[in-house]
Amino acid sequence: MDLTEAEFTGRCEAGPPEASARRSNFWSRRWRHLLIGVGAIFSMATYLWTQLSMLTYPGWHWASFRIFGSGDQLSYFSEVVNGSKGNLSAVEPYTETGVNSDPHVYYQFLGAISYVTHVTPADVWNIVSVSIQVLLVACIGVAAALVTRRWWAAFFGAIPFLIGTLSFTNLSWYTLMQSHAVLWGAFAVMFPLNSESASLAIAGSLFVLLFAAIRRPASPRVLVALGTLVGAGVGMLANFHTYGFLTALFFGVYGLSFYATVISRRWWLFGVSLLLIVVLFQVGPSVASAEGRLTAMVLGLVPALPGIVVAIGRWRLRAAAPLVAMALTASPQVVETWIQLRDGDQFLKYRESSSIYLGVTWKDGLFCALPLLIPLLAILVAGIHRRQSLWIAYPIGAITAWLLLAKNDVWGTNQEPYRLWIDGFALTAFTIVPIALDVALAYLSVRVLRSPDRPTRPWIAVFGGLAVITLCVGGISSIDWFRFYKSQEDQTLSLYTPTDNAMRAVTAKITDHRLVLADPCVIGWTLKAVTGVRVETFSPGLAWPSRLPQITAVNTALVQNQMHPAQLRAANVGWLVTDGSCTANWAKRFAPMLRLKARSSYGPSSSDAISLWQIKTGASTQSKA
Repeated sequence: MDLTEAEFTGRCEAGPPEASARRSNFWSRRWRHLLIGVGAIFSMATYLWTQLSMLTYPGWHWASFRIFGSGDQLSYFSEVVNGSKGNLSAVEPYTETGVNSDPHVYYQFLGAISYVTHVTPADVWNIVSVSIQVLLVACIGVAAALVTRRWWAAFFGAIPFLIGTLSFTNLSWYTLMQSHAVLWGAFAVMFPLNSESASLAIAGSLFVLLFAAIRRPASPRVLVALGTLVGAGVGMLANFHTYGFLTALFFGVYGLSFYATVISRRWWLFGVSLLLIVVLFQVGPSVASAEGRLTAMVLGLVPALPGIVVAIGRWRLRAAAPLVAMALTASPQVVETWIQLRDGDQFLKYRESSSIYLGVTWKDGLFCALPLLIPLLAILVAGIHRRQSLWIAYPIGAITAWLLLAKNDVWGTNQEPYRLWIDGFALTAFTIVPIALDVALAYLSVRVLRSPDRPTRPWIAVFGGLAVITLCVGGISSIDWFRFYKSQEDQTLSLYTPTDNAMRAVTAKITDHRLVLADPCVIGWTLKAVTGVRVETFSPGLAWPSRLPQITAVNTALVQNQMHPAQLRAANVGWLVTDGSCTANWAKRFAPMLRLKARSSYGPSSSDAISLWQIKTGASTQSKA
């Protein structure tokens, strides 16, 4: 049949049918990738709105410090302040003496950025930490799109930050238990922007990307490279934050163990792991008593060994490389801690024994976990029905790791189980979204709902009901986030008020490295955060100064409104910063011991001034009433 000129020209321009199909497929992929990017941007914007808009009142800026748990957070921040001044050594952060055994690489990293770029420590603290969390949200959204093969799944990246813990007591956003133990959602643990939140964000990002590679599936080489990256990243967290690392470690090890068990179809290994868990709860307390609580934490990984052995035997390098990488990157902090424990470090002994009455009851732990437990169980049922290995291994691994961490006081190690419950909740929330959407689409997509396959219909009803329950419970739990949002409005501390600037002006006149005392209205940790000078205070649970007894003696005397020159000399205290408007009026009370060195006003009244005094440690010990 002859072709007209127009038909011939059109066919030549279109090319062969195969080329046209390839071009069509190319542009469809481009559009899909573009829409995934739009979804990820939407998720990031949602995160910024739900987490930052409570702070964006007039006068807020990136140098504002969040005062949620301000005592602990300013202690960590002081490490960043030291780094910003070039001191990256592992010392007690307030006095800059002694040894800091706590993981501190993240804070040194932030301090180094501030030191090199000359950006203020508070700006670096906020910008870097928020960026890590924004990256987590993007990874969740992109992984969800890759796992489900639906571009719109990328719009769900910020969902984990809205899930709460059904904390209905006293109209609060958390559940309070004995002592200071609490249970709350991921939004609260991520809010302070400290190394714990950074650790959980990094672990969550790595795990969801690994899920995407497994479900696509990726080539063996990609899996080796990505698995090694995940292992190295998890190990690196040991140098960031202890609890963040332990949570990622348990979730990663148990996830790998149970995935290998399911893939190999050696179901009896689940029985072996269960038996080892029972043994752990029986013998763990004895091992902790004999070898120490921190050492006993390793026992918590023993029930995962059967599956790990199978994984190495089956996948060899793909399983061994991540474990080796994790061991190598974790070794600096782990080896250092082990050596200090072996040498009888008194601070670590104190840390081991200080975690009491911080357990999570079964009632509170299970009820507060319902927003995540329900979808986890749904995923497990779907995995068994569809024989999907990842769907089976993920919920079993997450529940097992979460349970062992939250009940570590029962099996001996007793290291703040409530905080590990919180971290387990957060990491589960970050990793569940891609798999939960994948399961939902398997039973509730338009194609499945229109299918005439009768055996599938009952399962559609089951998972439709579970989906409704999950959405209802999750939606109700988000009331916790809303209450948290309202409670934290405007809750920031500015480090650049007129008072802060006056502190900087007077402390610039300090001429030696003796410690600086702060009166009750200045407060030592605030003085450190604002000026970076060495202050006479410390956080007992973080690190101890080299002159611990002497500093403790000075603080005890100050409670009784006394200053003793001999004690001040022993503690290496030589300076005092006071606020003229403070009712304590240390400038008058201890006048015989003080020599005014600098004064800076911050208000209209003559008493609105910050003063720097040099302490004459050879003066009279009497104070004026």
